[in-house]
Amino acid sequence: MTEGIAMPVTEYYLLWKVTVPSSWVAAVFGLAAGWLMVRRRFGKQAADMVGDAIFTVLLTWKLSVIVTDFGVVRQSPTAILYFNGGTIGFLAGIVLAALLFLLSKKPVPVSAGRAFLLLTAVAQAGYQILMALLNRGTLYAEAVTILLFGILILLTVRYAGDTRVTVFQGALLLTAAHGFIAALQPAGFAGIPFAASAAVSAFIVLIDHLIRQRTAGGIG
Repeated sequence: MTEGIAMPVTEYYLLWKVTVPSSWVAAVFGLAAGWLMVRRRFGKQAADMVGDAIFTVLLTWKLSVIVTDFGVVRQSPTAILYFNGGTIGFLAGIVLAALLFLLSKKPVPVSAGRAFLLLTAVAQAGYQILMALLNRGTLYAEAVTILLFGILILLTVRYAGDTRVTVFQGALLLTAAHGFIAALQPAGFAGIPFAASAAVSAFIVLIDHLIRQRTAGGIG
């Protein structure tokens, strides 16, 4: 099974008789921090919107192991509790969440693109920083990861609602920053974090473009 993580997992934790890797702990922390920041900056409607997307991505990522490792799951169904679909499953979750969002009839706030951008930046940064703190790695890689992603959080929180900075520029900065970090880490550009940054950034830009078209056309 592949975790697709950016930094090597060296620590595991026992939760309700299930041993989970530190990457899961970091992911939950990052997503929770991102959701809370969206709620604080853009309000309940935006928080509910990104919350639905988070649930879709995580559920798809977890259950996609049935497809990516069908033989293992068939022999031991409990494998679903311990493994996931890796990078493929995570990207499938992002695609599904994007489709559900675009096909949804629910009212979409104009700030949707910025809300997703804030969620992604804070979640990714929180994940990376906690992974660096929870796992053993080279001091240089850990220090650079914490420093750069710490700066990314500060910049994103500061300019998330600033219309002078376009969503496209923010998404490009997020991908570029993560690309630099990925080059320093064992998983490189093949792990979930960088792949997720690139995929979500494209998704965010698409959402912002569609919302602007609807607004210009007097729809929504």
